[in-house]
Amino acid sequence: MDEENKLVEQLVEMGYSKEISQKVIQKSGAKTIEDAISWIELLDENENISDEELKDVNTKEEEIGDNLKNKEKIKSENDMDENNIISCEKINKLSPEEAQKKALELQKKIREKKLLKEKEEELEKEKKRIAMTKEMQKRKEQLEEYERKKYIESLEREKNEHKKEKEKQLELLKREYEAKFGIEYKIGNEKKKLQDLTENEKRDEIAILFNNLKKNYKDTKKQELLASLNILRTYFSNIYDNILEKKYQKIKKENKIFVEKIKIFEEMLHIFLLVGFEDTGDFYVIKNYPNTYLLSSAIKYIDLIKKTLS
Repeated sequence: MDEENKLVEQLVEMGYSKEISQKVIQKSGAKTIEDAISWIELLDENENISDEELKDVNTKEEEIGDNLKNKEKIKSENDMDENNIISCEKINKLSPEEAQKKALELQKKIREKKLLKEKEEELEKEKKRIAMTKEMQKRKEQLEEYERKKYIESLEREKNEHKKEKEKQLELLKREYEAKFGIEYKIGNEKKKLQDLTENEKRDEIAILFNNLKKNYKDTKKQELLASLNILRTYFSNIYDNILEKKYQKIKKENKIFVEKIKIFEEMLHIFLLVGFEDTGDFYVIKNYPNTYLLSSAIKYIDLIKKTLS
């Protein structure tokens, strides 16, 4: 027992754990440190030495351990296979220095495989983390797109409801007019087309539209109106202050800010057309030189309404 303990201590000093060292001595029946190292080498020259491997040692390995205890008996048995004979010869030939060298080589292999495994595990974790981050970003973008579409649909519904209400009020007005005067009420017969309006007429129309905005929304959508007026002023000021910059004279209809702040008020869309923008399908564009007179007038009306609302 003392000899086994010494061998265990020697294996521990070489870098093996105490548990593995004890199992090696028990399984191999080695009497010297050289025998123990040789047994480890024979067990698996190219694989890791672990607790599981020591637990699962097969019958052939137990026979090798028995053979180490009874070297002379092994040599005398006729049915000994060639591998066991070679193994015994290897054991006899190992010097202490060679045994220690073999142990160090095995330890090095164990460390290298352990490091490689850890590196592979870290790489796999990083791949999973990146994949998860991409998936989360994708879902976030999908949610934002869904919310944006939902919001636009809500604005469109609100706009349609406002239009229906306006048509309803107009129909009531027509009936009252016809009942009172006995003649048909004709809509817009006196109105000129936009392109036929003079500069001053356009300015007056702009003033009327701004007044309607204040009257219609000061009690129900005051804060939304103020926010939209600020955006509208920014659009017009950028054009007025940078008269040669074409980038300020073209606005995409589906622009998020335009949809959320300007498009919700029908009056503002008419104001856009009155100051010189043209509807080209996907964009509102000032094709010719901007009309600074109408732009400055619109800016003054915006400032006046903001002041009265504040």
